[in-house]
Amino acid sequence: MNRSTVTNHEAALILLNIATILEMTAGNPYRVRAYRRAARRLLALRVPATEYLTPSGELALPGLGQRLRRKLGELFTQGEMRFYRDLYNSLPEELLRLMEVEGIGPRRALRLHVELGLGSPEDVVQAAEMGRIRKLYRFGEKLEAKLAEAARAAIAARQTEPVSLPQAA
Repeated sequence: MNRSTVTNHEAALILLNIATILEMTAGNPYRVRAYRRAARRLLALRVPATEYLTPSGELALPGLGQRLRRKLGELFTQGEMRFYRDLYNSLPEELLRLMEVEGIGPRRALRLHVELGLGSPEDVVQAAEMGRIRKLYRFGEKLEAKLAEAARAAIAARQTEPVSLPQAA
């Protein structure tokens, strides 16, 4: 069986992103909770989750439903989860471009887009230079500077390599 190099932490971040996207799109609250609970279980493991893989490719972690065990098995064996990719690709283009910036996940991207009208890493840099991001509730100068720096890095990376799905943000 071909095992990927996805860590428990990376998988947990993906699950948290899924939960956030489902929550933003008015998904089933029980499903949102299940993804968050699974993320916490992965973070609490003292061994790599791959040790819980069954021969059929499911992750036999107690307390997970069958579909989630299959999806996690796919993530740990193939290095990606189709459900996450499809869910991620269903987001509006502006949010996807914002999520290219390290430190901007689905919830933060939505806030930046709705409250400031941002839709790209270039917009993040411009808004930060104008001091607009720090004015948002629970944002500040430090976070604004961090996001501006990460946005500049995302712009530079885009010019040298193609954009791919974020593993976690």
